[in-house]
Amino acid sequence: MRRPLPSRLLSTARRLGANRGAAVFAVVTIGACVAGVAQAHPFTRTLPAEPTEDRLEGFDVTPAVGAAELHVAGTGYAIWADPDSAVVSLASADGRVYTSLPLCALAGRAAIPSGAHAHTTLTGHVLTTTMVAADGTVLSQATLTPSPSSFTVSFTAPLGPQRALAPSFFADGHRGLDMTTIQDGYTPDPRATSVSPAPVVSTVGRTPFAPPPLQVQLRGTPGWMGLGLVQVPSATSMRVGHDGAVSIDYPLASVDATADLGAGTGQAGMLRFPDFVVTFAADPLTGLRAYHDALVGLKAVTVASPPGSRPAWWSEPIVDTWGEQMAVHAFRGSPAFTADWVRSFAADWKARYHVDHFTLVIDSRWQERIGDPMPDPLRFGGVAGMRALIDELHAQGLHVLLWWPMWAHRIDTIPLSAKLARTATPERLIDPTTTSFQSEMAATVGALVGSGGDALAADGLKLDWQYNIPATVSNPARGYGALALYRYMDAIHSSAHRLRPDAMIDASAAAPQFAAVADTLRLYDAWSTAEWDRRAALVAAVNPDMLIDGDGWQVDATTVIPHTVASTVYGTPAMYFGKTWVGGLPITPALTDQLGAVVSLSSIKGQGHPVPLAGGEWQYEVGKAVTARTFAHAHALVVRAPACAQNWHGTVTSTVPGRLLVPMAGSRLVSAVDSAGHRVAAQLVAQGVMLTLRAGAVYQLNFAGGC
Repeated sequence: MRRPLPSRLLSTARRLGANRGAAVFAVVTIGACVAGVAQAHPFTRTLPAEPTEDRLEGFDVTPAVGAAELHVAGTGYAIWADPDSAVVSLASADGRVYTSLPLCALAGRAAIPSGAHAHTTLTGHVLTTTMVAADGTVLSQATLTPSPSSFTVSFTAPLGPQRALAPSFFADGHRGLDMTTIQDGYTPDPRATSVSPAPVVSTVGRTPFAPPPLQVQLRGTPGWMGLGLVQVPSATSMRVGHDGAVSIDYPLASVDATADLGAGTGQAGMLRFPDFVVTFAADPLTGLRAYHDALVGLKAVTVASPPGSRPAWWSEPIVDTWGEQMAVHAFRGSPAFTADWVRSFAADWKARYHVDHFTLVIDSRWQERIGDPMPDPLRFGGVAGMRALIDELHAQGLHVLLWWPMWAHRIDTIPLSAKLARTATPERLIDPTTTSFQSEMAATVGALVGSGGDALAADGLKLDWQYNIPATVSNPARGYGALALYRYMDAIHSSAHRLRPDAMIDASAAAPQFAAVADTLRLYDAWSTAEWDRRAALVAAVNPDMLIDGDGWQVDATTVIPHTVASTVYGTPAMYFGKTWVGGLPITPALTDQLGAVVSLSSIKGQGHPVPLAGGEWQYEVGKAVTARTFAHAHALVVRAPACAQNWHGTVTSTVPGRLLVPMAGSRLVSAVDSAGHRVAAQLVAQGVMLTLRAGAVYQLNFAGGC
């Protein structure tokens, strides 16, 4: 029997396999006679057919890699499907299996009922699976749309009777992803061990990133595959269970089939869920970058403040009162925390660290009550007293951010506990789903950053407690969980930028979709330099166009130097202490001199992208130019301006003395001078410049011959 059509299609698949680097994908439909030529196909591994007695349902048959009737091929992956099964097999381009998974969703039901059947079709480039009940009712529909290096899956489903159940995806109640082929998993949620066989990401609970990237990854034989959400979900968590089901806690018990769960309102009795995007990579950080790039390709990421658009002052060091408040017991509602305390702290910090321009954060709590823009009338003098303080700081060349605790509204006792977030009455919590929310939030932001006589004229806000999302909102069909958080942050960000285009909204939302509603990404409290570096590397991968606020609240005398050096290179350093560590130990003048020399270089490097290097070092790139590098185990750094000219210079400082290799050089070293202009001995070598450094001193290397 002649098979001209399948032969031509298989030939196409071979060519694609041989040219996997090309940005193309193929869709192949193969007839029943494909079994006779399967041996000639370049996909070498074939899944064995399941014995009939082991099949739970007719729609649950796993298609054979290399021999299934429907085939979608990208440059690095291949999908195999059969017309009568909801399950697809996912493999690498050379036939190694990642897993198999049902293109099915369960919304308000525990399983697809007995007697249901599947219809899977391939139309053009799109694979569609419809689950149909015995009476003809559609139970689930999934649409798989490929792109060269990833694919998306869209799910719709009617709302079933068991609405208390969390919806499940890539699951039919009998099975989910085939976990027997999965060797490991990864979560970008900083609260958990990154490697987990059942990864979870969550927006609630005390999480440093609220939300973390909305993606988890699984490792199969070919490498890592990522399961990420495209739109912001009306949910708080996503997890892969040990049974392979992907569950997301959309609030089905509180909505009807017309609710907007993040992908738009439901239609024709079918709920629409945010899409999944499936990506592939050799390691988890590369997988996070693949997730970011896929979202950009899907136009799901808008960066409010990308490199090149930011005001210059955003790159000046951040100095936050909170650490010193804790060190001297002037925290929260303490009577010691006053406008005069802030004045003294700012003046003392400037004198000790020898830095004239920085962004001062007036932290918790300057308000009379939490979640109220009215400054405390006794400690800060109400609106008039706080405005006078901010005006004075502006006159000194400083910018000012005000700490803003999210979700709490006119609450006297802090910190806001998880129980209070669950049980507080509606008037004590912000609800982004009410009809009056937008106007009320605009008025609040106007009182904080507006320039009128009755406003505080701050330069921006430091958002805190993003994770304290209320468990109950008045209209969950408008937003719940991460989507409610997005609505809240969007109202703050848009209102602030309407009032002043250079307003900085500092937040800790690491999901790339949230780059539209924040200007900087705070790494939040950590306990070690290694943990800050881990978070920074995660952000650099998944949010490369966001400015990183290095934070620094948890530093001590041991970690302050490497963390400050690294964060000066990968973002904006944030200093929390002036003269005293928590515990009462004084900070030595020698250390403040060294740290001041480091952070003073922050703004020189320009606006680009951070890149982690081996051994815990960092570099910063603006276009193709490396404008900053750490060295000496993140105890020293060299910085240069992004502009390239015939003559240029790099600025160096170190917190350790000795003869060190500075990893930046030009064609010809003209001179090396200290801060007084005196020449110092330096030698141009293949990897940079050998230079003898004094701790805390600043040096300039002058080059000629271009960059």
